[in-house]
Amino acid sequence: MSELRTPDEYTERLVQSYRRFSEVLALLEPEEYTAACLPDGWTPVAIVAHVAFWDDFQRRRMEAAVTGAAPLARPIEDNDSRAATDGSRAWEEVLAQADANRQKLVDFSRSLTPAQIAAHYREGDSERPVIQNLLEQMARHVREHAQTIHNYCGSWQRWGRAGFRAFYARQSWNFLDTISGLSEETCLTVPVVGDWRVRDMLAHVLVWDEYCYELARQWPSVDVATLTRWTEDGFDQVNERLVGEKAEMGMIDLLDALVTFHRRILRHYDKLPDEAIQTVAEYGWGQKDTLMGVLYGIATHTTEHAAQLYEARRDGLLTG
Repeated sequence: MSELRTPDEYTERLVQSYRRFSEVLALLEPEEYTAACLPDGWTPVAIVAHVAFWDDFQRRRMEAAVTGAAPLARPIEDNDSRAATDGSRAWEEVLAQADANRQKLVDFSRSLTPAQIAAHYREGDSERPVIQNLLEQMARHVREHAQTIHNYCGSWQRWGRAGFRAFYARQSWNFLDTISGLSEETCLTVPVVGDWRVRDMLAHVLVWDEYCYELARQWPSVDVATLTRWTEDGFDQVNERLVGEKAEMGMIDLLDALVTFHRRILRHYDKLPDEAIQTVAEYGWGQKDTLMGVLYGIATHTTEHAAQLYEARRDGLLTG
């Protein structure tokens, strides 16, 4: 049995898992919403409808358990049949339904007591901790579907070789464009995200570009032992340590290093045959993916930081 958490902890897991799902959905283009581009021919809109359906059904199932009502009967229609029906529905309608159903699930979770979560409830011929199991399951369920869509977003199927190269290069140059015209003093002194200044954000992106270079240089025969400087601690600890190691680098050196590693990554990408780029390999933390998938994840990470810098300029925090 999994660890028993507090109602607030279960609620936060439901919130965060759905937030990640929403972020991944935002990576799709509108023409992809109804494209049968996912495993088993599912469309992204069908997956959103699927998440909405089970958030609603499992919440009502838990409500029945808590109130002592008769257990809900399993749906007659299977997931694939519903996906075929939902596959071309209006995106806005389905997304609104999913948002609403997850919020109802979150509100229900927040209303529970620790005793209600820990209790065993009878369903059929057995008693089990229905609430605890389903709260865990529904956070995990939406994470799994977020991963499915993210896998497609960073796939050869979506981009092809040249298309992904252009995408990856564009994200790197967009990030550098965000600081165009800023003075060195601004970059060194003005906090943008927490205590991080522009200079710290550049160092942070460089840390993970260096990691990608090490992967691209070895792919697909990656020696995970060579990655320990990035993988031996939690992400926060790694960032603090490795960004701290670059504390003495000036802006010119940082920018030069960012451009250099960007070009080195693309040089190795260009040398690799198509098959190697699509080969799944371990890249640290026990995780496996294709090189394109890993680079896509890093590119979207860089894009998130570019957006933070653009917003800081828009809001007048970075003025020159």
